[in-house]
Amino acid sequence: MPFNLSKNLIINTLFSFIPISFIAGNLIINLNILLFILLSLIFYGKQIIKIKLLFLDKLILAFFSYLILVALYKNVYQEYFLASSEDLTVIIKTMLYLRFLILYFIIRYLVKFELLNFKIFFITCGLITAFLIFDLIFQYIFGYDIFGFEGRPRRMSGPFGEELIAGSYLQRFSIFSFFIIPIFFKKFETKNYKFYKAIFFGFLFFALIVAGNRIPLLFFTVMFFFLIIFEKEFKKYLIGFLFLVISIFTISYNVSEEFDDHYQVFQEEVFAIITSIGPNNNYDHLKKFKNEKKRERVKQRYTAQIGDKKIPLVNVYAKDLYSGYQTWKIQKFVGGGVKSYKKSCAKSAMINCGPHPHNYYLDILANIGLFGFLILLFIFLTLFYLSFIKRYFIKSKNHTNMLITPFIFLFFTEIFPIKTSGSFFTTGNSTYIFLILSILAALSTSEKFKLKQK
Repeated sequence: MPFNLSKNLIINTLFSFIPISFIAGNLIINLNILLFILLSLIFYGKQIIKIKLLFLDKLILAFFSYLILVALYKNVYQEYFLASSEDLTVIIKTMLYLRFLILYFIIRYLVKFELLNFKIFFITCGLITAFLIFDLIFQYIFGYDIFGFEGRPRRMSGPFGEELIAGSYLQRFSIFSFFIIPIFFKKFETKNYKFYKAIFFGFLFFALIVAGNRIPLLFFTVMFFFLIIFEKEFKKYLIGFLFLVISIFTISYNVSEEFDDHYQVFQEEVFAIITSIGPNNNYDHLKKFKNEKKRERVKQRYTAQIGDKKIPLVNVYAKDLYSGYQTWKIQKFVGGGVKSYKKSCAKSAMINCGPHPHNYYLDILANIGLFGFLILLFIFLTLFYLSFIKRYFIKSKNHTNMLITPFIFLFFTEIFPIKTSGSFFTTGNSTYIFLILSILAALSTSEKFKLKQK
């Protein structure tokens, strides 16, 4: 076998293993990414260094340069000149975080010169999605999955064990399943294909329901709806999509008491949060809840002081959002540095600080301040223009490239500001964000790739 083919096989094997590593956990994610980076640098390092920098690349470099400056300020200047820093944690974590900068440029290079085999990646995501659907439904029926992990009364975890993130995984990776045939096996798009696609979607949506992750279920549904609206290839499925979503959700809601309870609480908590910040936050709305048990779950647990007004915080998410806001106020412009949230939150005099504020943007503001937030926001807006706007409104050359489509909708679902989330700077979230970001950036800016995909 020629050496170049061997190199390509190794790199694509590691790249396609990324969806599997997300099931195995952070240790495997880190090992997989580390091997992918090291071997890519060994095989293509000289070429990657010589890659022509585009405007978006310069923005990415500016963002990571800013992270280094913040770390130096926090752990060098403050420690040795102001004697206010306790250790070098921030600068160490920042230097480790630079692996995502390297990952970005590696993927940019590999996509530009067509060295990544997206077919293998998409098929891997499809197989893992099918397996996870089966495992979650098996766990829902029998009480345990094929690995012996037991489900909880209202939430199935599948192979994730104690971590209740199966719905989040499906929301992030399942969409690739619907592009395998249209992109790579066009000849199999027969009349029966539509039927099988509908069946697969039905099982997938039910698996998302039994996983119990309510925000991922909501954003998967919204993402798929807009995919159908904007993508010509999918518009013909609109009626079937609406029928399946409404039917499966309605049947589940009326047949399963646990499902009814789980999503009724979600509705009530959202309602309580909205009404509690209004002028009449006297909890009269709690009388509308079905029973005392549910009223007890959403009653006031914390209080936020904003000006002269005390605002009730009815659940831990509201408390963490408020904690994130208070933490950002301590160091508004530069933040506390990468992964400094928990330590900075303790300084804000908040009680029961969580590990993160359950929102990417508050997490970014608290960790790297307003300046870092604006740089990152500019990156997101630039990518929004290069991908979504140019594809659907300007009709650029990537208008005919369907390969870019799932990455567009996944990226903007991931960074949508009004939703609960984990920390932006954790291993899993950063790996996923920069994976999608780098592929989307490469596909949006590579004219050679677009022309070949016609």
